[in-house]
Amino acid sequence: MKLASRPTVGWVFVLLGLFGAAFAVAGLFATLPAPAVGGTCGPGKSSESAIVAFFDPVSIGAGAEPVAATTTATARADWMAFVGECQASADSRVLSTFFLLVLSVVVVVVGLWMTVRGTRPPVSSTIGATTT
Repeated sequence: MKLASRPTVGWVFVLLGLFGAAFAVAGLFATLPAPAVGGTCGPGKSSESAIVAFFDPVSIGAGAEPVAATTTATARADWMAFVGECQASADSRVLSTFFLLVLSVVVVVVGLWMTVRGTRPPVSSTIGATTT
């Protein structure tokens, strides 16, 4: 059984890394899941993307923060739980997609290195060769 050549394996790594990078970027722009306490993590009827909630936490659609002096403690705790769950969801999504993006870039670089390295002639075949 013959093993695949190094450039072929390198191109497979490049394609796999590009797919992983596309998957990571798509994960950043996918909507966040609805929190367990109800509602959505966005200003409208649907949740917003993880990247928006991560960089603009005020945009989480929980409404204005209840004033501690005029509301009950449970209403404030519910509001804090809602915002905390949406922000935790956004943070974990951004962190996991960032890790996947970095890993994908490493796979692409390794694939390109394998491709370039496999297409050059070995150094030993050029040493000692005379040209006339």
